[in-house]
Amino acid sequence: MISEKYNLVKEQFRQFKDWIMKHPKQVYGYVMIVLLISFGLIFIQYFYFTPKFSFKNNIPNLYSKSDQIKFDMDKTEQKMSGVVKELQQLKNKRENGPLTKSDSLRIEYLFNQYQTLKNGH
Repeated sequence: MISEKYNLVKEQFRQFKDWIMKHPKQVYGYVMIVLLISFGLIFIQYFYFTPKFSFKNNIPNLYSKSDQIKFDMDKTEQKMSGVVKELQQLKNKRENGPLTKSDSLRIEYLFNQYQTLKNGH
């Protein structure tokens, strides 16, 4: 009984395959109609039956903290510019005359502070 059904299905498949090979233009037409209908249904579903839920655009923590990071970077930049100005003043003082020991210590301190600010440590 199972082998009879198997043979029947096999024969129907063979006949269907032969019909496809004999009528390629009709098969192409049917396939195109099915594709057009499926694409049409996809567009109808998209425009007329949109899902009821919506995805909320939550801002990741990385971007919500960016204002604080930008503020910290600006603050560091201001400190660095202050250090550079003071070092420039000490350079001008050195060109005009000899530096004192406190000036040398101040230059060393400012240079270390600048390196710390630049490296972020």
